[in-house]
Amino acid sequence: MIYIFDDRAQRRKDNEEKLREFSNLITFKTITLTPEMSVEDWIIDSMENPECIIFHKSYVFEDKNITDDTVWYLFTYYDVPIVIFSGGTEGSNKGDKKIIMNADLMYQNLPYFLQNFKENEKINIDTLLWGKQYKLNAILQFQNEISKDYFILNNPENYVEDIPKLTRIIRLKCKTINEENLGNNIIAEINSHIRITWHDVADIIDNQIKNISK
Repeated sequence: MIYIFDDRAQRRKDNEEKLREFSNLITFKTITLTPEMSVEDWIIDSMENPECIIFHKSYVFEDKNITDDTVWYLFTYYDVPIVIFSGGTEGSNKGDKKIIMNADLMYQNLPYFLQNFKENEKINIDTLLWGKQYKLNAILQFQNEISKDYFILNNPENYVEDIPKLTRIIRLKCKTINEENLGNNIIAEINSHIRITWHDVADIIDNQIKNISK
């Protein structure tokens, strides 16, 4: 079961109705504590075999002593992906277990995420981060990040001074989006040159992406 904790009543109601067909896969939860129950006990007792937990970062608790960091830490007990969503978040940040993303984007991609879960019977967090065309969107985001971090900051005609560092970053970013083969192909082509300009690297990445997008 996938559990969503959203304290925005109208947003929760609207999305419960939109996602009715996936009611056997997903449930919306409200953290409601009684005086004799601690938040630790409530979390442990209220979820059965969660496969993913989706939590509103600015969740408002009746008990002011409880914070979202406290709840997030308790969620780690289950050792499942934890998605923290917020309207103030731009883009997405994917860690090994903790994923941070924009609220509107999360709800927009949620049907694709649930459909993929229904068909494959396992969690694919990339479908939540990047939607129906998650593979292409993830690759294009990788290309945009490389462009922003390197190509914009360097003269295109300058030679790359630290090729090992660049290839390490490419390998890591491609591993993050589960596109290791793309990274290997880009790196192999870069390493086939004795010296290479930033313009050449940009062309290599662009051509490799076009090859897998055909």
